Amino acid sequence: MAVQILEKRRLLADQISFIIQGLEESVDQLQQKYDKIAPKYRKDLDQKKTDSKTISEFEKIRKELKEEKVQLDAAIRISKESDDAVSYWTRRVDEGIGELDYDHPDLMRFSKAVSAGKMSRIGIKHQNKRN
Repeated sequence: MAVQILEKRRLLADQISFIIQGLEESVDQLQQKYDKIAPKYRKDLDQKKTDSKTISEFEKIRKELKEEKVQLDAAIRISKESDDAVSYWTRRVDEGIGELDYDHPDLMRFSKAVSAGKMSRIGIKHQNKRN
């Protein structure tokens, strides 16, 4: 089951790279448009033209560029998180649910504690609320 989920996750991670590439191209195109129209925009602002077509076009391009950059940053972050998740769960499949290292404690530690007669995490929280 975990192996199948990992395979699906890897396929999605591959798709994210294509999305990132498309967003990078889109950002580059918008940046070129932005750089081209910016001098005209500044000129119209200096001449105090508020109803200029250039100003509205510049504002539209700036808004689109900002949105594309936000989407690109999100896609890059998701790609990294996906790679980290695949790496983590691949290691879990290979090495099991026990303690792997300090950053990756035993996944069954709380279940084992309850089996040994200790309080569950929810029980501890309720007890702390009462005190």
